[in-house]
Amino acid sequence: MPLAAALVFVLAAAGALALGVSRASARRRRRYTRMRIEPYRADHAHGEALRRMLESLHLGLSRPWWARLVTGQPSVSLEVHHGDLGSASGGWFAVSFPAGSQDSVEAVLRTAYPNCRLRRLEGRFDPPAVLVRLRKRHLFIRRANVLERFEQLRELPVDRLLTVMGSFQGPSLVQLAMTPAPDVYRGLAKQLHLLRQDRARAREQGGAGRPGMAEDVELRGGLDLVHVPLFFLDLRVASMSRGACRRIAAELQVGSAENRLVTRRSRALKDPASPLAGRVRRGEGGPFPSPCRGVFAAGEIACLWQLASCEYSIVPVLRGSVPVAPAPPGVHRPPSGVGALRDEYGPVSIECSLRKQNTAVPGTVEQGKTSYLVATIAEDLERERCAVILFDPKGDAADAAVSLVEPSRTCTVLDLARPTCGFNPLAVDAPADVIADYVVGALKNLFSDDIVI
Repeated sequence: MPLAAALVFVLAAAGALALGVSRASARRRRRYTRMRIEPYRADHAHGEALRRMLESLHLGLSRPWWARLVTGQPSVSLEVHHGDLGSASGGWFAVSFPAGSQDSVEAVLRTAYPNCRLRRLEGRFDPPAVLVRLRKRHLFIRRANVLERFEQLRELPVDRLLTVMGSFQGPSLVQLAMTPAPDVYRGLAKQLHLLRQDRARAREQGGAGRPGMAEDVELRGGLDLVHVPLFFLDLRVASMSRGACRRIAAELQVGSAENRLVTRRSRALKDPASPLAGRVRRGEGGPFPSPCRGVFAAGEIACLWQLASCEYSIVPVLRGSVPVAPAPPGVHRPPSGVGALRDEYGPVSIECSLRKQNTAVPGTVEQGKTSYLVATIAEDLERERCAVILFDPKGDAADAAVSLVEPSRTCTVLDLARPTCGFNPLAVDAPADVIADYVVGALKNLFSDDIVI
């Protein structure tokens, strides 16, 4: 019997070691992409929309238990930044997600903010020098803070957060690294809530009196964490000094409900190659999340992260000025090629039968008018019996169009700035008065009889 028990122990240890090696290897191979969120200046989301957005992120990112057991669970990070974006010095928002899931993440974000866009970040992102993390003070079944259903906040917490971040010199970061918790946590949350109810009922029946109002509020608030998707949340605040980190973290603690957020020991990210600095740089959750105090519901996270409100103007925020205009269902989509434009569903173009009509493309500088023109020329050049004539006063579109012409097609370029041919009426072999009469007559025919020469 001891030999059998020892054999079982050895097999269990070997299996646990194999799973640990598999998870660590999959974690090292996993790649994350960070993109800047460009909100539209008129977009605004209420609490229920944010809650549903986060629940959709959970359901879209969560893996089956067997895949989670072997390769682990990827995370997604929602971030609030100030500074450290090239020449921009204001606030901006970002999201970090597993590589290859851009379309799904952007679609989920648009359920709350219909006109937001994801923009690529140029260069390498390095976190600030000092990091402070926050977690719940008590067991996760007590809520930290939850937006009431369909609640419309007059002043978003992120507006105050941006004001505090903008008051310090240097870059600062608030990062919410969210890892979907397994479904077993839903049942665990229910059992913990029922256990608290049974204890309160037992004290009441034992003569200790009815639970007070504070305990009633805690029990009602615990219902917001039952039967809802839960996340392992690594809440990080990074800045250039410990004092700045503590002040920004204090703003996150404002408005806490029954379970207050507390700060953990600050860490200095002096070594860029350290594991913690690497996780912050990637926006990845920790390998060993807190199973008791680091679990948050979608409603709690909605109180910690939102996009800035439309009226906020204390700290400059990078926003988009053009809303997303979805193409109608009957729009022409070419079966091959890149099309004249592109939306989230693929290339969009104008049918050949409609190309004979006029097209107006208004817009300011650097809005893509020339790019659209060149894209339509590229489509027309693919048609064999189609002659393309382009008038370009600047020359940029002409150069791009000429580069698209295949060698098998005839291309003629007339550059009026450097003419290679011309017409000189004075070189005609005729008397000067005759030439003058013909020139005047031609001008009259071109314009009107009222011209004075």
